[in-house]
Amino acid sequence: MAGSLQDEEWRLAHLERLGLKEDPFKLSADPRYLYLGPEHLAVYRQAVGVVSRRRGLALITGEMGMGKSSLARRLYDVYASESSVETAYIHTAAFRSAMDAARQISQALSLPAQRSFQRQMETLEEKMAATYTSNRNVIILLDDAQLMDPDALEVIHRLYNFDYDAKVVQILAFGQREMNSLFETNRAVNARVFVRLALPPLTLSSSLQMVVFRLQVAGRQEAFIDDDAFEMLYDTSQGVPREIIRICALATDFVLYNNLSMINLEVVREVTKL
Repeated sequence: MAGSLQDEEWRLAHLERLGLKEDPFKLSADPRYLYLGPEHLAVYRQAVGVVSRRRGLALITGEMGMGKSSLARRLYDVYASESSVETAYIHTAAFRSAMDAARQISQALSLPAQRSFQRQMETLEEKMAATYTSNRNVIILLDDAQLMDPDALEVIHRLYNFDYDAKVVQILAFGQREMNSLFETNRAVNARVFVRLALPPLTLSSSLQMVVFRLQVAGRQEAFIDDDAFEMLYDTSQGVPREIIRICALATDFVLYNNLSMINLEVVREVTKL
């Protein structure tokens, strides 16, 4: 423990030498470091539109590391503090059955557990109706939704089986590409999907802006990666945000331990083993 503390103190001291108040390339989620480039901002705005216009069900897909969870958390943070919205966030929607889905969603909405699926759904539906008639909105964010059992889709079917003049609940499901196939197993639910959105890889320009943004949040205004190094880094990452950050973290470590001042082509070549 003492060694870890000393290592952290050493690291912070050397980051300060580089003009950094903290590590700009931590892989852990920190809302201060969330950068939405034009590609991902477009998806975010469409997701917000689904909620504000009560469009119902939206599927948001992307490969691993593309930023789905970060986008889901951003939406949760935006709506969680709004008094006119009830928000439920399921960070891993690996529902094993319809009952499991109904109970987890109920718990996220602070509803009591019931013994039967029918009673659990009635409790959920009563909550939806009461919230709607009080002129409030309900948002359910399902992350890693490709992991749910097909039977769990029955809950979504039931929630959209009763409507007023607008959708009483807005469900945003985030998952890998196979989530689309999962929803296609249930024709009734699949027909309820209002929009399917996909998070694309970042362009070279957006990738650079993301890295610059993170460096500025951490306190550094000057360039830290030269152009040739960044082009190699981008080609290696294929525009996947998590991979860009991971390579930047490895390169920063290399700079720190070798007492360098910038990430150059040799550093990126070393940490990517190219």
